Amino acid sequence: MDDINKTYSDLQEIIPDEILDCTGLYCPAPVFETRKKIDSIGKGKVLQIIADDPASEEDIKSWSKTTGNELLKIEKDSGRFIFYIRKKH
Repeated sequence: MDDINKTYSDLQEIIPDEILDCTGLYCPAPVFETRKKIDSIGKGKVLQIIADDPASEEDIKSWSKTTGNELLKIEKDSGRFIFYIRKKH
């Protein structure tokens, strides 16, 4: 049953409330910019972050876990990472 639910949730389109383009920025800039942007949006809103820094995947995962913001999804497309984060508080 978990596989069915996971597949269904993966198919749902996530519509971001805000978009942050960190293309061309390298560690630690994407995390700093993400923090500033997430602080400016309301609780429950979804932020989409676009980054091409190879380290951003682990950095954003770690930042989300540390801050309690929910990392909804990571997409990888042509050397870019697209993250979807829901602000928790």
